[in-house]
Parts: sequence; structure tokens; C-alpha cells
Amino acid sequence: MKMRNPSFVFKSDRIYYILFAFSLSCFLNCNGDHGKSRKNRSVIPQAQKMKANQAEVFLAYIDCVLKLPGTKFNEAGIRSLNKRFSSKLPLVIHDPTKEDNGKNIIIQYYKSEEVQSTTGSEFIFLIPETITDSLVVADFTDRFGSIKNEKPLIGITAQPLPVHIQVSSDRAMKLTFKNNENRNQAGVTTVEVLDYR
Repeated sequence: MKMRNPSFVFKSDRIYYILFAFSLSCFLNCNGDHGKSRKNRSVIPQAQKMKANQAEVFLAYIDCVLKLPGTKFNEAGIRSLNKRFSSKLPLVIHDPTKEDNGKNIIIQYYKSEEVQSTTGSEFIFLIPETITDSLVVADFTDRFGSIKNEKPLIGITAQPLPVHIQVSSDRAMKLTFKNNENRNQAGVTTVEVLDYR
């Protein structure tokens, strides 16, 4: 019967301990980090999906504003409509006495008192950055129609000039958007819904 060399037994036991400790630490590190990174990866698409859904809901909301009858195209009519969308969109009527947190869609109603004005009244919607990033000009043209081509009255500007979409004979919208080489992919910052007399 062969006897094992005691120094060999000592070295092999030590190697087993080292391998076991190394395997255990790799398993614990990989297991812990993997769960965190998987959680982070799943949160990012959810946030993007939520922003996209909010943009879709906003487009549906604007569609409802455009379809308001003439008798309800006023502040009382928009407040009533806002109640229907309050759980899905951060809608706030403009109040100069209150400070905004930068996350709300600010709505301002304007009625023209001028007799010769072609626009009777309008709603102005200021869109926060959180929605602007996922709401582009193409979303509006795909849903409401093409942009009305207008000859610019001034030369080149740093900020793009607003564009108009004629939705019906008595309703139109004006979009203000961020500067972008591709206008269709520019984030929309302001939407004005115009009611003609």
C-alpha cells in the first residue's frame, strides 16, 4: 500500500479550500449583481413604455379637445374634459398665483375679444420635458393631418417656427417644437388648439 506524501495532501486540501472559496464568492457576486442589473434593465423599458403611453393618452386627449362642440369650447368645457383624463395625465389649469413643479401639462384658455379676429378662442397646452421627449411632430401629423405649408415671413431663426395643422374647417392646431434636423422627430413643447368663429 502506497502512502501519500503529507506535503501533497496539505497542498491538495489547500487548493480545494481556495477553489471552494473562489466558487462561492463568484456565485454570490454573480447572483447579487445579476438580480440588481436585471431589475434595472426591466425598470428602464417600463419607464419608457409609461412615457410612450402617456404621449398616446395626450394625443387622445387633444383629439377630444378638437371635437369639443362650440358651446363647450371654453374653460368650463375643458375642466369637465380634464376630469375624465385626471387619472392618466397631469393636467393643470394655469394659475399665476401658484408655482408649477415642471411635471404638469399647463392649460391656458384664451378668448379673443377683437371683432376682426379670425380666431374666436384657443387652448394652449405647455408640455413638460417628461412628455416632450416621447411626443414628436410626426405623432400629430400621423393622427391629425399634414402640416400646412406656409411661406416664412422672416429668415432663419435659432428656434424653429411653429407649424399649423388644419384639422377641420373650424379647428386647427399649432405646434411649437424643439430644434431638430428632422422636424418629424422634434419633441413638441407647446400645442395650441384654435377655434375659428
